[in-house]
Order: sequence, then structure tokens, then C-alpha cells
Amino acid sequence: MTRENSGKNRIIIAVACFICAGIITYILNACYGMGATPFDLAVQKFFISIRTDFFNVVISALTHCSDTITIILLCIILIILPNRKKYGIPVTLAELIGLAIYKPMKHLFLRARPDVIYHLVEQGGYSFPSGHSTTSVIVYGLLFYLIRKNCKNEKLKNFLSAICLILAFTIAPSRLYVGVHWATDVICGALIGFGILMLAITVLERIYKDESI
Repeated sequence: MTRENSGKNRIIIAVACFICAGIITYILNACYGMGATPFDLAVQKFFISIRTDFFNVVISALTHCSDTITIILLCIILIILPNRKKYGIPVTLAELIGLAIYKPMKHLFLRARPDVIYHLVEQGGYSFPSGHSTTSVIVYGLLFYLIRKNCKNEKLKNFLSAICLILAFTIAPSRLYVGVHWATDVICGALIGFGILMLAITVLERIYKDESI
């Protein structure tokens, strides 16, 4: 598959993600008044049923890897490092785009979070969409791509990319485990994040292509 075709496929995937997120948003707003759906309640019940003291500690720590302060510090570190053009600037810009999408949505739809009695971590604000889910997919997903693309040390590349991949995939469901989001919040947030990720990679591939000419 050529680079041009890959770029088109990523754009199609991104558009599909945004359309799916839009459909979920419309259904939640039009049919449920942004309340919990039967699907949300079933998923919530499942995650509460599998809680243990050990996993409560581990997953509560995991979910903080996408907290606002954590991501800000990570972006600052990546920008301070000498290779900021390869890592810091792309990750920070992509995350700012994600923030510009999900933050207004939260204040537009004003969806309440699940009852505080189910929360394992403190979390304020509105529930829809899940900012942690959007952020984790964008930041750690893009870092995975950039590390695979740019890191020359094979062992370090494999180690760091494995960590990023794990965080990209596990933080979103961790929001359900700790009880601060509905499943539809997380799904919509992850779809937005993945759409932005696909567009960011497409732009970066174009930049790499231009630099190689």
C-alpha cells in the first residue's frame, strides 16, 4: 500500500470516528436527554462487580496517567527536550486540538457523572465526553507512533512504545472501573481521540515525505 493510499485510509477512518461520535451524541441527547442508557448501566454494573482491593489501587493509579496535570507536565518535558520537534510539538498540538473539541462539548451537553458513591477517585466537572479517554488515545497513541518512527535504540524503542500502547488502550476503560464515567462517555471520547490521532499521523507522514524530498 502506498503512502498516499495510507493517508486516504486514515482520513476515512478519522471521518468515520467523528461520524460515530456524532451519532452517539445525537442518540444520547435526543433519546435519553443525556441520561444513562441501559447499556451504560449494564457496563457500570459489570465494572463494579469485578472490583478488588488490589485492582482498586492499581487502576486508580493508572487512570491518573491522563490527568490534566500529568499531561501538561509530560508535554512540558517533551518540549524542553532537544528533540522537541519530533515529539513535544506534535504531541502538544494534537492534544490541544483534542482539548478544543471535548471541553466545549462537556459544557454544551452538561451530562452528569455517575453517582459519587461509585467513584474511586475524585473527579469534578461534567461527564460527556470523557476527556481522559480522548487525551490518552491522542497523547500515548501519537507517542507510540513517533517512538516507532524516530527512536534508533531498538530496546528503548520497544520498551517505550509498549508502555505507550498499554496506556493508550487501558486508560479509557479505567475511567469505567473507577466509576467516574458512563460507557458512552468513554466510547465517544475514544472515538474523538482516535480520529484526531489518525489526522495527526497523516499530517506528520506528509511532513516526513516533504523533508525526504
